[in-house]
Amino acid sequence: MACCYPSLQRALFFEPDPLSSLSQLVRNPLLIETFSPFFAPWESISLRWPGSLDTFEAMPWSKAPDAFKRKAASWRRMLVSQPPVQTLIITQQTSGMTGTSERRAVLNDLPLRMGILYDLTLPLIDDDVVCFRIHWRGIKVEGNLLLEVSAGYGCMDDLSRKLDEQFRSDGEQFIEVPFGKWETRVWD
Repeated sequence: MACCYPSLQRALFFEPDPLSSLSQLVRNPLLIETFSPFFAPWESISLRWPGSLDTFEAMPWSKAPDAFKRKAASWRRMLVSQPPVQTLIITQQTSGMTGTSERRAVLNDLPLRMGILYDLTLPLIDDDVVCFRIHWRGIKVEGNLLLEVSAGYGCMDDLSRKLDEQFRSDGEQFIEVPFGKWETRVWD
């Protein structure tokens, strides 16, 4: 299929478009509505964290899980942007009563497809005290994208709700994330 209609494959974000502008990143409009927590506009990111257990449960996936769960679902192969993101930086932070810990990972030479981004994010946000945001604004020519994940734990963390298994894709791939060591800052 990819060999027969290359311009259609590029227009549908299945293949990189060599003519796309390096100075103007275009987020995949076919994914924005369906996976809105991953494509939240910068303005909302400055005020809140758009990705959470609640926003996952509000995605169209919850209304038709079988259509999204299929191993061969087309969304899994779609590029998240044109030109394709080549580097994903992930920061994970946990905050609790004693302080904050943070770790970082960098994934290079992707190109980033929605299936990879989804499979990387899902295990990091598996309960209702965790949220995430993706920094689309300020992306440089190098193609770097930042995924931030934050969790705030307190004395009630045993009451947290977990992400329902219906949000796991049959095509889910385990991706080893080369996180560095946790760095901890203790509250004064």
